[in-house]
Amino acid sequence: MANNQKLQESFHNLLQSVIEQTKFETNVGEWAKVVRYDATKHVADVQPLISDDNGQDDGRIINECPVLYSAYGVDLLRKEIISKAKDAMKSIDLHPTMKVGATVYIVFNNRDMDNFTGKEFTKSTERMHDINDAVVIGVLEN
Repeated sequence: MANNQKLQESFHNLLQSVIEQTKFETNVGEWAKVVRYDATKHVADVQPLISDDNGQDDGRIINECPVLYSAYGVDLLRKEIISKAKDAMKSIDLHPTMKVGATVYIVFNNRDMDNFTGKEFTKSTERMHDINDAVVIGVLEN
């Protein structure tokens, strides 16, 4: 009976370890800082803001993240309003929100985005919730 209980306890500990590792490897979303932004292509290099003592969550730069319209649209709208303004309204500050140094929220696509061009696409790998498949969805205006 003691061996059976010990076996159950070992199995339970093994499953708990697998569950914890799976949760750690499943990326969902997090805050990041923009380190480079191409306003023409609407892609950004970002660095997650999370940091911890043991280095598991230290953020490395994620390159060429697509930036959704929701993150840069307000900048385009401001620019258009100012361009059509008259007199004193022309002096309104553009105050861009999507820029280098901005704090953004990123999410990680369910599947790899290597072949994504804005239309239906075929995945190139079985990669899921990977940090390389980040998308900028919004800007925290400071």
